Amino acid sequence: MLSTPGQASLLNLTTAETGVAVFNTIQLNGVTRIGVDGVLILDTGGKTLKFLSTGGAIVNYAIPAGIAAASVMNTLANDGSNYYLMTSVGIYKGSITDNGIAATKIWNAPAGDTFFGVLGWVKGRLVAGWNSATAGVATLANVYELVGAGPALPTPKFSHQNPDYTFTGVSETQTAILLSGHSGNTVSQIHKFALDSGGAMPTLTSGTVAATMPVGEKILSMYAYLGVFVGIGTNKGFRVAQADINGNLAYGPLIVQDPTGVGVKAIAGYDRFLFIGNQGNTLIPQQGWVNPPDAAVTDGIMRIDLSQLTATGGQPFCNDIMAWSTINSAFVAPTGLPVNAIANMGQSGYLAFSTGTQVYTNRTTLKQPTGFVYTPKIRFNTLEPKHFKYVYMRHANITDGSIDIYGQNPNQQLTVIAPGVTGPSILGAQTPFFINDIGNAQEWFQFKFILHRGTSDSTTSPIFNGYQLRGLPGVSRQVLIKVPFLCFDHEDDRFGVPHGEDGFAYQRIKALEALAASGNIVLFQDLNYNDACLIIVDDYKFEQQSPELAKAASSNNQDSNAHGGYILLTCRVIS
Repeated sequence: MLSTPGQASLLNLTTAETGVAVFNTIQLNGVTRIGVDGVLILDTGGKTLKFLSTGGAIVNYAIPAGIAAASVMNTLANDGSNYYLMTSVGIYKGSITDNGIAATKIWNAPAGDTFFGVLGWVKGRLVAGWNSATAGVATLANVYELVGAGPALPTPKFSHQNPDYTFTGVSETQTAILLSGHSGNTVSQIHKFALDSGGAMPTLTSGTVAATMPVGEKILSMYAYLGVFVGIGTNKGFRVAQADINGNLAYGPLIVQDPTGVGVKAIAGYDRFLFIGNQGNTLIPQQGWVNPPDAAVTDGIMRIDLSQLTATGGQPFCNDIMAWSTINSAFVAPTGLPVNAIANMGQSGYLAFSTGTQVYTNRTTLKQPTGFVYTPKIRFNTLEPKHFKYVYMRHANITDGSIDIYGQNPNQQLTVIAPGVTGPSILGAQTPFFINDIGNAQEWFQFKFILHRGTSDSTTSPIFNGYQLRGLPGVSRQVLIKVPFLCFDHEDDRFGVPHGEDGFAYQRIKALEALAASGNIVLFQDLNYNDACLIIVDDYKFEQQSPELAKAASSNNQDSNAHGGYILLTCRVIS
């Protein structure tokens, strides 16, 4: 759980709500019913509507007799006091409180033998994006502002030029009502309706476009939050847009991408976060990314933090609750069914989500048995090898549960460093854990911290606050060579053969000065051991053992009275 800055802890265990019979696609709306937080659950296939409270109580709603067995019932909305059902025969309105009284039809459906649409309560009114077809041929794609008396539909506020255009979401910003949709894989847009001076939606002839998606990316879901942010779920992944004062949208990069093309079909908001649906943990930050092999492959939720931006202009994210559940004391982990609905359970902060065949919630106080956090690959901003030697771990006092520390290097050796860490927080801050040979001379190093819930109290989770790593450069150390040399005008080699001339010492000193000043690379040879290496002269020191006598005129104004002395040469090996 990353909702509290500076700490990570285990999430609540998800529960498969076995008391909620499901048949097909689920629609979820978070509500507070008679002072009790919970969620409305519409089973669009089984044509049932239920209220599930955070305490687990289930309330069944009477379904109108006018909805025939073959009728479609696929969209749910609410205004806080009433719920609205969109069906193939019209829109029905019912009381959230009075579950025994069946909803009544308040608007007829458009003409046609098949239909699909979206419904939303925005700006104090009901707005519908309705599509209709006859004998398989699309006949209309209309937007309706449903205020006043029905049940006959009013004149549409907007008719899309392409009757095949499919509406996928209704939402609102501070200054506009938004409807998203797409036509195949070629055109996908968000249309805006800014209210006029009388508070009504204007009638549009061509549609005012607030945002257009790249070709091939179609909007599957949309959720406006806090009047400024708009979450956009597409077949490619998920983006966050921000609305300006005119209702126009500027969207950012794909925060997560779906290489399978299933995309994000459900979004909800709470606190500073947006929660989005994830199919089998397939969403990735960028193409080519591979999730860790021990990452879960269950369906679940991802959490997007709206309070900050990353270096790439997107928002940070993490995996959140997943569809793990216990049925008959066994873990069940469904995969392959994208999360198609998410809702907050009233004002409680609990989440409910659906994979189409099951509803899951995190309303239990039990914690997940284990959870883990991978750190980034730590390079210290260099590609050179480093020796990673010690790690400090910061944590709150651990009296029940534990934390394991693992390390991983470029060879993908995931090795335990410190298993079952418990005790007071001061120990982790003062006593480092030694990293064995897997940390030696590596380009990067990565930690994995595994949190285990309490064994005595399953509602207890250790709290991980952070870590600190100590490392040393792992590159080859520079080798310095200090060599003494004779530097006289006249010298004998090891065979006793004399060499030199008047001024020979002075000439060599000047040549050495020039070499040291240039910083050039030269070859150093040790003829005794037949060894050679490339060096740079770092420094030299010339010392005379006796004073020079006065010079007499001679060749080059020098003579043998310049005795010379000794040179101590300091060289740095570079190869």
